[in-house]
Amino acid sequence: MTWKRIGPGAIAVVHYCAAGVWALLLVPTLIWWKNSVLWVAAMSLYANFVSHLSAAKASRAEEEAEK
Repeated sequence: MTWKRIGPGAIAVVHYCAAGVWALLLVPTLIWWKNSVLWVAAMSLYANFVSHLSAAKASRAEEEAEK
């Protein structure tokens, strides 16, 4: 499935759900996992992955705007 076939509303819902999951994980992170290197590495990898997806989506939107 390509990103072009998924509507902007569906993509927004996915991002809002992911943000909700990360917000819910804030409590266990602060209480139990604050010294976990593996957890910090996982959060960093996720942040890098999502930022690259966002940049790719933004570049496609820019290309569409130029048409």
